[in-house]
Amino acid sequence: MTSIVRRTRPRLALVGAALVACLLVGCTGPDGAAPVPGSPAPSAGVPSDGPPGDSDLEPAAPAVSVRAVTADGIELLLSVPVGAAPGGAAGAHGAAGAGDAADPAGTDPATSAPVVPVTVTPDEDGSSRVSFGLAVPGAGTGAASDSGAGGATTGTTDGTADDSAATATLDLVSPADGSLLRNGDGSISVLDAAGTPLGGLSAPEATEPSGSTVRAGVVVVAPTRAEVRVKAVGATPSGTVGTTASAPPDDVTVTTWLGAQGVRSATWGNREGGRSLAVDPTPWARQSGLVGEETAWAQLVASEPEADSSTMRDQFDCHALGATDKKTWNLEPWRPDVGFLATAAARCNPTD
Repeated sequence: MTSIVRRTRPRLALVGAALVACLLVGCTGPDGAAPVPGSPAPSAGVPSDGPPGDSDLEPAAPAVSVRAVTADGIELLLSVPVGAAPGGAAGAHGAAGAGDAADPAGTDPATSAPVVPVTVTPDEDGSSRVSFGLAVPGAGTGAASDSGAGGATTGTTDGTADDSAATATLDLVSPADGSLLRNGDGSISVLDAAGTPLGGLSAPEATEPSGSTVRAGVVVVAPTRAEVRVKAVGATPSGTVGTTASAPPDDVTVTTWLGAQGVRSATWGNREGGRSLAVDPTPWARQSGLVGEETAWAQLVASEPEADSSTMRDQFDCHALGATDKKTWNLEPWRPDVGFLATAAARCNPTD
């Protein structure tokens, strides 16, 4: 409706001007017909009715495949660039052309877009192993850039700018008032509004089809958004000359572990002449690094407030670091508070 008004107003103004001129000087049309005003020239700034030109087109946004990943109240949206899947139709080695093989990962029947294979494998403790494909620029492509016009480049695992990294995105959906925190070992904790760990993701691991490890990491770029960044083996810093002029992207598989349950059981008993708390962490808590350790401790203290002491925490951390496979982690409140290093030196059981 707005565009119609804008187009008719110039025409009405010209009609009015012509009528005034006729009243002042007189005018007739052919064979005495009433005067007919001419059509106005198209006004600059008034859009035409034809198809938009190139200047009207917005740059196409990169296509992504989005998958929800959940674990006991935590929900994350994983966004992976379409075509990043190994062997995709618009895959790592360029867009598909005539005669190219169909995408083995399949396509979305609703949109016909390539589907990135995201595998979610539930575990017994409610956690899930998550794996997905990424196409990482090959070594020696430091002069290339992943940024578009006015865009920002991707970065290395420590957050510095680097053009040889591939990126997937994790957005926190639930809890709605939660946030993400990167731990020192590269794992990601999901925190509630009070800052209490609720669970999270183990540090991502990336492997090539040959089985060799590729550099990977996570950077929190906003309170509820993190980026999984994978860097090619042997890639040189941006702006330097690499050993390969233009290596093709490498197909890698990224794996991480999302969990929200840290403790299966905690039972009080007697051990070595005093009260002892036998803690049985979940498999996720035992193997996911700092995110599992912090989550399990928070849940243990919530269920057993008596465990909340410095010596119990040092014993707990000692087991999490060096005795993950023990059937239970036995914590004694009567043991002396000698600090973590002395606790570790005493094999988690300080006596003096």
